[in-house]
Amino acid sequence: MTPAEQPISVLVVDDEKVVRDIIYRYLTKKGYDVLTTRNGREALLLGSQGVFDVILLDVNMPDMNEFEVLHQLKTTYPNAVVIMLTGVADPESVIESTAMGMGATAFLKKPCELTELQRIINETCEF
Repeated sequence: MTPAEQPISVLVVDDEKVVRDIIYRYLTKKGYDVLTTRNGREALLLGSQGVFDVILLDVNMPDMNEFEVLHQLKTTYPNAVVIMLTGVADPESVIESTAMGMGATAFLKKPCELTELQRIINETCEF
């Protein structure tokens, strides 16, 4: 758990249920407030659910382009930290540079080390 009075709120957007479940279980055990969704459209519908401190966004999902989802999420949650998750072998790519230019904070290759994910969340949320 972080030293903050309120837990860090995390939105996990990934079309792979197993990825969502693993991240959900790990972060909730660590005291984070976690909500998951399986695609960009569902994530954008959550606008009335409140504010998210961190958004974990899969790069390659059906229905919506990752850049479109990133842009709309950053518009809805301008102060949210966005961590992109990718299964692409080389995250040092045009996708990464474009996403970083659009407001993504970090890129992690799946499967990512959960302790590394937690470290990045805490550092970017200033804990």
